[in-house]
Amino acid sequence: MTSHPKYRPDIDGLRAVAVLSVLFFHSGFGVFSGGYVGVDVFFVISGYLITTIIVREIAAGDFSIRAFYERRFRRILPALVAVVLASLIVGCFLLPPDSVVELGRSAVATALFSSNIFFYMESGYFDAPAELKPLLHTWSLAVEEQYYIFFPLLLMFLARFGQRHYLAGLLVLGLASFMASVLLTTSQPSLAFYLIPTRAWELFLGSVLALHVLPAPTARPMREALTVGGIALIAYSVFAFDASTVFPGSAAVVPTLGAALVIYAGLGGGSVVATALSWRPVVFIGLISYSLYLWHWPVIVYTRLLTVHEPSTTVITAMIAVTFMLSILSWRYIETPLRVGDILRKPGSLLKASFTASLAIIVIGWSLVAADGLPGRYEVYFPEAFDTEHQRWDDCKKVRDRLASGRGLCSLGADGGDAQFILWGDSHAESLASGIDLSANSAGVTGVFATESACAPLLHIERPGRRKCELFNVAILEYITERPELKTIILVGRWSLLANGTRYKKESGEPVRLRDTLAGEGATSSNEALFDLGLRRTVSALTGMGRRVVIVETVPEVGFEVPSAYLIAAITGRDVQTLIAPTVEEYGERNAVANSVLASLSENGAVEIISPATALCDEQMCAVTARGVPLYRDSNHLSTFGARYLAPLMDPVFSGVSGAAGRPVDQPPPPSQHHLQLIP
Repeated sequence: MTSHPKYRPDIDGLRAVAVLSVLFFHSGFGVFSGGYVGVDVFFVISGYLITTIIVREIAAGDFSIRAFYERRFRRILPALVAVVLASLIVGCFLLPPDSVVELGRSAVATALFSSNIFFYMESGYFDAPAELKPLLHTWSLAVEEQYYIFFPLLLMFLARFGQRHYLAGLLVLGLASFMASVLLTTSQPSLAFYLIPTRAWELFLGSVLALHVLPAPTARPMREALTVGGIALIAYSVFAFDASTVFPGSAAVVPTLGAALVIYAGLGGGSVVATALSWRPVVFIGLISYSLYLWHWPVIVYTRLLTVHEPSTTVITAMIAVTFMLSILSWRYIETPLRVGDILRKPGSLLKASFTASLAIIVIGWSLVAADGLPGRYEVYFPEAFDTEHQRWDDCKKVRDRLASGRGLCSLGADGGDAQFILWGDSHAESLASGIDLSANSAGVTGVFATESACAPLLHIERPGRRKCELFNVAILEYITERPELKTIILVGRWSLLANGTRYKKESGEPVRLRDTLAGEGATSSNEALFDLGLRRTVSALTGMGRRVVIVETVPEVGFEVPSAYLIAAITGRDVQTLIAPTVEEYGERNAVANSVLASLSENGAVEIISPATALCDEQMCAVTARGVPLYRDSNHLSTFGARYLAPLMDPVFSGVSGAAGRPVDQPPPPSQHHLQLIP
């Protein structure tokens, strides 16, 4: 008995619809705003085809788990290995060291069929933008691979109690998976998006179809209605969904049900939609869809890296053409020979080759990680270009744990003295720490450092659905209250993001929403009002204790990954400043709301204001490099070099650390030579 279901060209056509939706969405065509649902269509197709094969073989008594895995490896691994190796090679030329390290880790995860777990674990605050992750799309392959590993075992187990138990088992597990997806999509969206427990129901939907529990629709009008309805649901998802759609959750029912209707209708015969999907050019795209999916994302990532800005229509057209060319070559010379040819047909040879290829990727990936992303690649051309020192402050995080364990806060400035100041803030405080440390050390002043990522010092202001900032800020205020020797409080935050609520230019990440924890979960107000309220609470609490308060304005945001753009500009002979530097006008517009709040606080003498823009911006532009070295380590955080470059701005703070509070610092001096000489 054949191990393959009867060939249906309309399913290959449905694959074409799925992969083209993903391709056009990722290529930046706005009309395909929900094209990401193509992955969900793939899940339904995979569930249907794999279950059909397994159920038939179990019924015939010739199912072999080893033979099944060999077929899956033969289908999946050859093209995947080629894409991963190509991505690693190109990445070593085009990506900055930090991104090469992540590329190496993601390659290892891909080889271990766990990249979905890897990208879920990496989806935190410091998560790199998607355009720097050439293997990000392999998360969906990992979901399918995990399904292929466990699903045959599930069916074999259910078959022991009779094949009639297939449906009950799939319905119970599918319903549990769907409910988990709906519940977790709102509370833990990254988990719901990436992990198989919340995605399995989409594959199970196809699996249920393969059991033929519903009679095939033999009436032509019924098939026409089902296929038109199915395609309409998919089309609605592709064109109506967008980044704001809460997904997957219940929204994923729309494209998956659409795919299921098309597949189900085809069980009873043809239809107009099935004929269109069976058109040879469409079927051909379906045949190469696996290679097309594999190659499209690395090509897009590296194209966007080279263009820095959004690619033009001409570049996008060329990019898609290259993607198709690579996909056709991959399908013809890598996929097909190994899938249907005589290559590696001896018993065990394919498994050995698969193990060897996976091990090679793991070794290469870990080698790149161990080599810190090969920073020496570019030292000949631009030494000191990449920041490798900012991680020195990583141990200073988890402040509440440090205090509870008795380790205390990290020190800044001169060694051995009693702390006279505290740096309090979010990740922007961490990125500025090296500069404050340098300035305080030069002045012989000692301080301490309290930071929590994404937690600016805004008392009782929190993001919805969490408490970590509330707990952090309350703990630090108590710490300051108990230590009157901390006379100077330096507040640093990404004020512009909090006041506006929006990310900047090409920066990845969701919009930021705020809530007042004292007003309850249901209370709503604008970001601007809540930012103003929270900062005034903090300043009032500190000045009420007689402390001197210094606030550092937001460092000019760039909106592009500076190290990456710096590298590409150097390779292609362009000027990175011209490519990505924000104008003074852009800086002013972006910070208008936040800086107006800061200005109102300084007018009554409650705080002193330090403006990084006075050192980084001239009359027209804000610098992203100095002395040929990037001032930023990503799109908005200062590098260690950048923080030290701004160290002189803090000199007036520490020269007057024991002086009267309220002295304005409107015109800090330019970076002094004695500090620049200390920059390694």
